Amino acid sequence: MPRFAFLFIICLSASAFAPPTRFPHSHLTQLHQMFSSEAPPLETVDDNANNSDPFESYDPSPPQKTIATKDISIGSGSTVGDASSSSSSQLLQIQYSAKLLNSKFTANLKQFETPSMVFRTGEQRILPGLEEGIIGMKVGGRRLVRVPPNKGYGDKWYRGVVPPESHLEFDVTVVQVADGPLDEFNMKLQQFGVERALGAAVCLGYLALSPLLEKNGVL
Repeated sequence: MPRFAFLFIICLSASAFAPPTRFPHSHLTQLHQMFSSEAPPLETVDDNANNSDPFESYDPSPPQKTIATKDISIGSGSTVGDASSSSSSQLLQIQYSAKLLNSKFTANLKQFETPSMVFRTGEQRILPGLEEGIIGMKVGGRRLVRVPPNKGYGDKWYRGVVPPESHLEFDVTVVQVADGPLDEFNMKLQQFGVERALGAAVCLGYLALSPLLEKNGVL
């Protein structure tokens, strides 16, 4: 028994003074990466990412030369500027209000609160920037349109209300888009007024028939 104990002690002593196990270089590299104290690089955020929306980044200053739009509601049905339209222009009915952007003058333009306006596109009845801004709108749709001076009233006063070099924001709703001659007639009739139209028709009829009535002694 003492002999076996002596051999066991010798084996333990030999293993205690054995050289340390050598790990492959790849294992050491992995361990270094796992326990490295270096922090990963921080992500950089592009400040311009928040300004990608042309409407929100609209700057009411001289460098701003393009319009910007923001849809409040989309609407449905006929579309302003639809390429499938039978003619190059369309008869529209819109309602809108306007305000000045970043101006020392009165911000709200009460004179521009228009409950109904009928016009044909391409006839320069409204500001170029406003007509450009409503392209693509559908009936019932509502949109905000920001218009710079070069597409608005320019460098002169307008009716003593809009100062020179003014940036404007229009709140526009498309009421109706004429899809054909019958729609155009109805829109014009509504704009003119049914009672006025009937009165005008009676007057014209009287003028046309009065010579005949006088000849027959009726008048």
